[in-house]
Amino acid sequence: MYCMIARNQVKPGRVDATMRALEKDFVPVMKKSPGFREARVVVGPNGEYTAFLLWDAKAGADAYSTSPDRVKALGSLTDCVEGPMRLEFGEVRLSVKT
Repeated sequence: MYCMIARNQVKPGRVDATMRALEKDFVPVMKKSPGFREARVVVGPNGEYTAFLLWDAKAGADAYSTSPDRVKALGSLTDCVEGPMRLEFGEVRLSVKT
């Protein structure tokens, strides 16, 4: 599996709006992405969110990260976050489920 990690600082009081924008504008794009498996979003105590997005292979993550639909969806976060989204990519080397 391959992971895209996206991070951004949420503006004060905008966590719920950010989650709504992610659900409304990003989730449909993810679901259409070949090999997409799941997404988890964690919001830290200082308002930074970290999203872990999983694909079967690197090609799916790469295609999603550059897709015009994802780029368009970024506009829905303008009023919610500070600065550009930071992205990291990597191979999943350990996964534990109960």
